[in-house]
Amino acid sequence: MSNVIAVVNHKGGTGKTTTAINLAAGLTRYSDVTSSCLLIDMDPNGSATSSLLGKMDGEPPARSIFDVLRRAITPQDGISSTIYDENIDILPATPTLESMAKTQINDRLAKVISALSTSYGWIIIDTPPNLGVLTQNALVAADYALIPTQCSGLAIPPIRQIKDLIEKIQVRQNIWLQLMGVLITQKDGRTPLQKPVRRELGQVFPAADIFKTVITNNIKIEEAPANSQSIYAYDSGCLGASLYRDWIKKEFLKKHQRLEKKKVERQEAVEASKESAE
Repeated sequence: MSNVIAVVNHKGGTGKTTTAINLAAGLTRYSDVTSSCLLIDMDPNGSATSSLLGKMDGEPPARSIFDVLRRAITPQDGISSTIYDENIDILPATPTLESMAKTQINDRLAKVISALSTSYGWIIIDTPPNLGVLTQNALVAADYALIPTQCSGLAIPPIRQIKDLIEKIQVRQNIWLQLMGVLITQKDGRTPLQKPVRRELGQVFPAADIFKTVITNNIKIEEAPANSQSIYAYDSGCLGASLYRDWIKKEFLKKHQRLEKKKVERQEAVEASKESAE
């Protein structure tokens, strides 16, 4: 079964797509779960799609997640191989996906992922910079929510809104959704903002939900997706690659193990409760 991670933040410019891509690539390299990963691009802007398919000219793919969601094709038929060195497939986005954002349907993606869950060890969902229907679809379908956020005090108010949406989804539609954590990104190495931002984030989330790793600004991180490569393939020795690699190996995967154990314990408790009720 897949581990489904929705990468969410409705504030633009938080490194969300970059994190989604480098998380997908890193998991194929450093995870023991499996070497296969699917990235689902739920952002009509399609930045992840352009990078992973090498279509930086903006040419839309022939088949997309929109076609799958409107049931014109099967989930399997919508998948494309990518040009990345890592074993990543993609369900690409097109601008037409925006039309779904105008509907009230927020459980369609969950059905798509259910049909694909045995084919991939990891499924990463990149989301648009809003908390509308497309992002809600991602959270309803996901096992975990990952929140990249800029190292800036201005990033804190939107974080509260994301937390509120996650909690609403947990209560109403996806009781198994768990917070993977908050990843601080785009820190300017010349400024001492990290501690104040951590203090402010701590007013929203417990310290255990805020990753210790901070992704600092690094030109290589920006250049890699523009060259249709993960940061590891583009320059494995650069600071950006080291930071993402250390975060995945030393924090993300360990947190995932703890949350998986917690989920299993909860599932067992639910089953025990059902049996006692019978």
